[in-house]
Order: sequence, then C-alpha cells, then structure tokens
Amino acid sequence: MDISFINDKEDLTRHDEHNDILVGMKSVRIWGTLGWHDIRQRYRRSVIGPFWFTLSTVIMVVVLGALYAALLKQEYKHYLPYLAVGLVVWQYLAAVANEGCIAFIGSAGLIKQVRLPLTIHVCRIAWRNFVILLHSLPVVIVMLVAFGQWPGWECLLVLPGLVLLLLQGVWLGVMLGVLCARFRDIPPIVSNLIQVVFFFTPVMWSPDILKERAWVAEYNPLYHLIETIRAPLIGRPVLWQSWAWSVALLVVGFVFSQLLMRRFRNRVPYWL
Repeated sequence: MDISFINDKEDLTRHDEHNDILVGMKSVRIWGTLGWHDIRQRYRRSVIGPFWFTLSTVIMVVVLGALYAALLKQEYKHYLPYLAVGLVVWQYLAAVANEGCIAFIGSAGLIKQVRLPLTIHVCRIAWRNFVILLHSLPVVIVMLVAFGQWPGWECLLVLPGLVLLLLQGVWLGVMLGVLCARFRDIPPIVSNLIQVVFFFTPVMWSPDILKERAWVAEYNPLYHLIETIRAPLIGRPVLWQSWAWSVALLVVGFVFSQLLMRRFRNRVPYWL
C-alpha cells in the first residue's frame, strides 16, 4: 500500500508511550486517508459501493422488524425505527470490537516499517466503520418519514452522540489491540462475548417489557450509549442518565487505554 502521503516533516516519530493516543488521534489526515483507502478497496468495482451495507441493513430491519414486532406486540411504525437505530449502532460497536482485536496484528508490516503512533491504526478502523454507520443512519430517517413521523429539533442531539460513539471506538480498539497483540486467544473470546451481550442489550427489545427487572438495561452502559443516538432520532428525550453513563464510559475507557499504552506500547512491535 502506498504510504507516501505521510509527510516526513510531520513530527510523528518523536512520540513515546506517554502521548501515543493523543498524537495518534490528532493525525487526522493519516488515519482518515487510510480509512478511506480501506473503504475504496473493499468496494472496488462495486456499483453501489458501501451502500451494500445500507441495503443489508434495510433487509435485516424489515425481516426482523416484521417478526419481533409481532412477537413483542409492538406497532410497526414505532418499532421499525427503534430497531433500525439499535442495529446500526450495535453493528458499529461490534465491528470496532472485532476489528480492534486485530488492529495491530493486521498492521504488523506497517508498524515494523514505519514508526507511527499505534493509535493511528485504531483510528483507521473506527473511522471506516463510522463512515459505514453514516451510510446506514438515513435508513431511519426514511422510515420515520414513511410512517409520518417527521424528526424534530431533538435530532440535533444526535451530533454529540455520534462524536461520543466515534471516541468510544478509539479507546475500545486501543485496549483490545494491545491485549490481543499479547494474548492471541482473546479475539475469539471477544467475538463470542459480543454475541451474548447482544441479547442482554435493548437493541431489538425495549426495557419496558422487563417491568421490575428493567435494571438489567439501566445498568448496561451499551444501552445508554445506543440511546444517545436512538432517542433523538425517534423523537424521544435523551435521559441525563444516558449522557452520564456514556461520558463515564468514555473517561474510564481512555484512562485504562492510556495506562496500557504507557506500560506496553514499546512491547507491541515485538509481540507481532
């Protein structure tokens, strides 16, 4: 892959384990270009490109929506947009987690050839999956309009929610990338864990159906992270608890990732 776009004058080689995350996140031009390159390569010679992901999302929402709306006794016009946002956000989180496990392993050649902040390889993954997410969110808008539910001013709150979501993908990828570079048994564990957690997270079901056991959702940070995107889009107010959980998860995640980087950053190339 051509990496000539990396400017030799950029002071990216003088970083250490203490500022890898910060310097990596600030190198927007590098991980942004790499992410776009990945998307173009994945859908090269394709007629509709990344919109294949959008099409698959539409099919999944329609099929699952028809089934679970009947099982859960929900109205289609309310349930389908609810399900659509939940699936789109979950697919982003699952993709970042799975790909984050091999973020450094898959970029071993580049890491050994060019000294760059390791976080760049994680931001590359988070960015390309975020772009795919942005291709799918309009599906929700179309569904709302089709059912006569025009988004209100609350939909503007989606913007800070999307920023939080993108940043969550960065710390998650850094943490998993470092751990999986050392312990190669972790990726399949994460993959299976994601499938289990999916059924315990209100993606296809609403916490209301749990009644007195709604605490299962209330203490699930992933539910609150999804709600910061879902609630504004479907015209519901975002509870302050959801913002609090999302911000707290972001802070704790970055603190833990920074500790991992400071301790093991220089060992990662030797583990690859």
